[in-house]
This record gives sequence, C-alpha cells and structure tokens, in this order.
Amino acid sequence: MRFHKLDLNQLVILDALLSERSVGRAARRLYLSQPATSCALSRLREYFEDDLLVMVGKAQALTPLACELQQPIRDVLLQVQTITRIRPSFDPTTSARHFTLESSDNVILVFLQEAVRQAALRAPLMEFDLRLLGARSKEHLDSGEMELLICPDFAAVPGHPMEPLYEESFSCAVWTGHPTVRDRLDVAQYFDCGHVGLAWPDGRRVTVDAHVVEIGRHKRRQEVIAPNFALMAEMVLGTSRIATLPTRVALKMAERLPLRVLPCPIELPHFHQVLQWHKFLERDPALGWLRALLLEIGRAMPALAALEGGSVAAPGRRRAAKPAATAAA
Repeated sequence: MRFHKLDLNQLVILDALLSERSVGRAARRLYLSQPATSCALSRLREYFEDDLLVMVGKAQALTPLACELQQPIRDVLLQVQTITRIRPSFDPTTSARHFTLESSDNVILVFLQEAVRQAALRAPLMEFDLRLLGARSKEHLDSGEMELLICPDFAAVPGHPMEPLYEESFSCAVWTGHPTVRDRLDVAQYFDCGHVGLAWPDGRRVTVDAHVVEIGRHKRRQEVIAPNFALMAEMVLGTSRIATLPTRVALKMAERLPLRVLPCPIELPHFHQVLQWHKFLERDPALGWLRALLLEIGRAMPALAALEGGSVAAPGRRRAAKPAATAAA
C-alpha cells in the first residue's frame, strides 16, 4: 500500500534500520536477507532524497533527517500496533501476551514478585521479561521496546502517562551483631561507620541518599560498592558497616537475614514509585488489564506509616524536599 507515493510496508524496515543503524542487524531483526534490506534502504533513500545511514569511521550513523524521522516513525508503528490489538473484549485467562517491564531490583523484590505471582493465577499464559533500570530506560519507553516502566516519581519520563504505585522511604540496615549500634543509630555513628554503597549497571552511583548527603556537605566512607540493593544488605553481615536502603526492601531482607532495621538519623526524602506506559499504548486492552492489576497490588501494600510505626520509625521525622531528578532509587 502506498501513501503519498511511499510504500507503507517500508516503514517497518526503516524503523529497524534507524534503530539498529546497521543493514545487517536490521536484516536479522526482520528475518530478511541482507540484499533485500539493502534494496529497501536504496528505495527509502530515493524517496526521502537523503542517505539516511552514512559511514562514520567503521560504524554507520544517522543523518540529521534520519534523526528527525526516528521518533515519528516509531510512534506511527506503535499506534498501528495498538489498533491491531483492539478487541471487543479481553480475556486474561487465554491471553499469551509477552510483557517487558523495567524497574530497580528493590521494586522487583517488594512489588513485582507479588505481581507476577498474582498474574500467574489470573493470566496463566502471560509471560514477563523483568529488566533492571539503566541509562537507556527512557529511550526504551519512548521507542516502545518495553511496555511498562516503574521508577521513582522524580525520575519519571516526560510525555508519558503515569500512576503512583506506593510510597517509599529510607532506613538503615545493620548486622544484629554490630559492635556499637543497638536499637538506635545517631548521626555521629552514621558517619563514623563504614557504608555499603550502590553502583548502577550503567556506572551511576548517585542514589537519593547519596545525593542528600552530598548536598549536606557530609562524606560517608564507602567501604563496599554493591551492584544492587539486595546485595547491599548482604554486605553488612558480620561487619560494622551500614547500608541505607529503601525501607520496604530493608524489612524484606531482614526477614531472612540477621539484620536490624533502624530509622536513618539524617533526613531523607520520601518518594513514590510510579508506573509509566507509552502514551500511544493507552488503549491496548492487555496492557490496560496489567496496569489495573499492578495498581491494585500497589494500593493493597501496607502503608509506609504503618511500617515506620514499628521498628524503623523515628517519631515525628519530617520529610525533606525532593532531590534533583538526577538521583535514583
């Protein structure tokens, strides 16, 4: 089919070429031969009167026009995809949809673990690919490579709808045999002890707590850098170190490890984990069902005030202002 003399079938090939920036990789992605993909690129170059892909050193790069085309073409294909999935009714018990979700490991531990369990009961044929947040998460949401993103509210991707899932705060986890810390932790102890820090998969180390400490002109001695929140908790065992963790994950880890969870003696901001999806997938019935399930589970989680009212709450602890959006949790 042609529209304004453009073969619309070529849009899928163009999308792959602009995404992969390689004729070979685009061909493999589309299950086409490389000569067929090269011929399609030639026709697209003729139509747009632009090279679209050019060699820069040993790699191919997008021309300025190709950069301008990339997002609109992706958006068009996402809208077409949504149209093809609209049905008069949706039955989760027979749906075999595959969903890709990105979140931090603490969200997987305290939230998605239960969500996937519930989904298995209600939609036994659905499949889930859980991935960790990274530097390209925004790009993955914009391109439709993933259906759902769960991230802190201050790190949400502009331009896409979102709903709050649950509130989160920070607490400190120490080994139950800690030589100096018992049932409370004061500021002096907090900065005197060594700490377990976090290194994100893409190399970032600016978590919310680190950002607040930094702008407060304090310095923590980071004796160990762990790759995720769960291992941060593991790294304090048998030591005098402290791990500053999201409260819910700290309590979950304390269920199976000899950990004491205490209020953090420095003021750290509360925040919400939010659910985001692509604006053009709003009417996707399967995605709508899954969003509803996730929101239901989020709203059923224990209130943060109830959790902090037990072993981890500091009476009257007020909230600090939200940190800059470059921080992460």
